[in-house]
Amino acid sequence: MGSKLIGYGSYLPERIMTNTDFEKIMDTSDEWIVQRTGMRERHFARDDETVTDMATIAAQRALDNAGITVDDIDLLIVATTSAELDFPSVAAQVMGRLGAKNNAPAFDVRGACSGYIYALHCARGFFTAGMHKRIMIIGAEKMSRMIDWSDRSTAVLFGDGAGALIFEHSSSSYSGIIDTVVMADGGEFDMLHGTPDHHIAMNGPETYKKAVTLIPAAANYIMEHAGITADNVDWIIPHQANLRIIQSGAQRLGFPLDKIIVTVDKHANTSGASGVLAIAYAFDHGLIKHGQLILYPAFGSGLTWGAALIRV
Repeated sequence: MGSKLIGYGSYLPERIMTNTDFEKIMDTSDEWIVQRTGMRERHFARDDETVTDMATIAAQRALDNAGITVDDIDLLIVATTSAELDFPSVAAQVMGRLGAKNNAPAFDVRGACSGYIYALHCARGFFTAGMHKRIMIIGAEKMSRMIDWSDRSTAVLFGDGAGALIFEHSSSSYSGIIDTVVMADGGEFDMLHGTPDHHIAMNGPETYKKAVTLIPAAANYIMEHAGITADNVDWIIPHQANLRIIQSGAQRLGFPLDKIIVTVDKHANTSGASGVLAIAYAFDHGLIKHGQLILYPAFGSGLTWGAALIRV
């Protein structure tokens, strides 16, 4: 049993922090940030705006887009690394906020920047087993609350937001979540991780080296596993970590840049929300159309990495 995409939604906080705004509070410049990351602005949540707040708005918009209610969802998975509360899960809180009465299961996945791929992997398994009929997958992050404002190398990299996709079961194995692959190497923990005081610690050069190798490797692996080539893929929508990483990955895969959806200049790195936010952006701007095949690779802390093939 396969799946098909029936709805999407997204949310970006109103506050926009530009590179020029960073120039006013730390030793950096718009030129320095753009050259090294491709980022120009990012959205920051209000102090009183939580991951659950953003996830709930994205979820409601996805429900409205699909033309269904929350009680039509029989499983909710949220990918997040930045939830304000250790428990309960953001997923359970979202179901409560939306007024769900059907007692559908809900849980969070912590895979950092690869979190949404991990959540898609879980959803594909549930569909394949015939256990659920309609699954919502949300990526939601408030990375701004983890920024170390004394570290200019990481402070400019992250943003906030949430996105949601809704899939329902289908007899076709060639639509929806077609294939997923996820991997991890905990031996590389020190390269990128959170600190006890909830800040982000990263070895930038080493993280870059790993990302430009593992993202194309995951993309190639899943294409080989699915028996397709780059010519069969309509769009690559990669994790939006850094424009240089995206460009390097496209070159290694032999993909022209006009087949890559890029939002890192507008959203920066929203961790587990970045890929789904980019998918929503592409739909909103008429870039991708129903029936097209998307390749979504990602890499993040763990180290974790992977890829998904989605026919929208």
